[in-house]
Amino acid sequence: MMETLKRHVFLVGLVAGVVVVSLGVILAVYFVYTRPGSTMRQQIRSTKQRAEALLAGQVYTPELVTEMARQVDLRKKQYEDLINYIRGLGKARKPLVQDLFPNCADVNLRHTVKSAYDDAIMKFMKRLSAMAPLAPEKAGDAGALRAEPQEGVMYASPKVTFVRPEWVEKAEAPTPQECRIGQENIWLMEDLVDILAKMNADLAPGNTTLAGSPIKELLEIRLGSEAAVLANSKMPSLPTGRYVPDASTATGRSAAKPGEKAEVPRAATLAGRWSQSGFYRILPWRMTVVVESRYAGELIRRLKGAESFLSVDAVRERPVTDVSFDRSRDLLAPDRKAYGSRGIVRLEIVGESIIFDLEGGRVTVPPATPPAAPKTPASRATEPQG
Repeated sequence: MMETLKRHVFLVGLVAGVVVVSLGVILAVYFVYTRPGSTMRQQIRSTKQRAEALLAGQVYTPELVTEMARQVDLRKKQYEDLINYIRGLGKARKPLVQDLFPNCADVNLRHTVKSAYDDAIMKFMKRLSAMAPLAPEKAGDAGALRAEPQEGVMYASPKVTFVRPEWVEKAEAPTPQECRIGQENIWLMEDLVDILAKMNADLAPGNTTLAGSPIKELLEIRLGSEAAVLANSKMPSLPTGRYVPDASTATGRSAAKPGEKAEVPRAATLAGRWSQSGFYRILPWRMTVVVESRYAGELIRRLKGAESFLSVDAVRERPVTDVSFDRSRDLLAPDRKAYGSRGIVRLEIVGESIIFDLEGGRVTVPPATPPAAPKTPASRATEPQG
């Protein structure tokens, strides 16, 4: 009996050992091979499902890729058309003196610019059907520039209203840069004058009197960042100078190591834009008019909607009453009654104009400096040796 029990205990222990070893082998195989393989199969299954979903949804198909390529070509074509449109507008501008630009090398032609500049101002007066004020009897009179009643629909002064550079009166010829600036003066003033004249013609067709005119006076047009401010206002201060410059003409270029390109920070203008040398410049301007109060908003709308790249950034109105008229020294009419019976305001407008410097698109763009000729062995041989 005892022997039988001993033999069974041995067999039971042997079986238990075999079972324990088998379980260990099974667990090892599961954790080493089976479980990682299951995770990988699950990932493969998930990836396959996503791929099938993409194929079913047709996110990327040959047709879609072709359409995307067509859209890219279309955008490129639209950009080229826009640039060509801007160039076309620039080419359509007529200069004051033919054959002067872009080199401005002929001194005789530069002399001609002075008389052509004054002629352009007189054309502005005619375009506006404007009456010029008479000379004052006494210097310092309150109504120093006020005129007697004349025929016309508005007042403007050729020598006070418009920008007229000092070099127009000088004996010597203006410099090439002065000629370019003078030409840009005329073009921008021409844009503003055309808007004013068209508004008067549209809103009061056939009118021939000051009282019946929506815009009754053009007091001044001033160009450049130093002039494009409203007095006694909280407008942002601007760098001085005609154009709000980029850093190459204002703050200078930052230091750069040899072989590296220097960074060029640029100064923001009224509307937060920047002049970008070689592409466009931002020219701030200010215009002051006397207009019927009911049409003040219409004038702003027309300025903003012009295709001459104008923007309006600040506006200030001041009602013109009998009392304010008597106190004012800058109004041109002989009395308040000359304006008619409707309410009028003195309207100051500050804005900016974009001047594109695209190559081949504006005659005032200076010619590009030709690249220096490569040095030949003979020229290098003649150079002084250090």
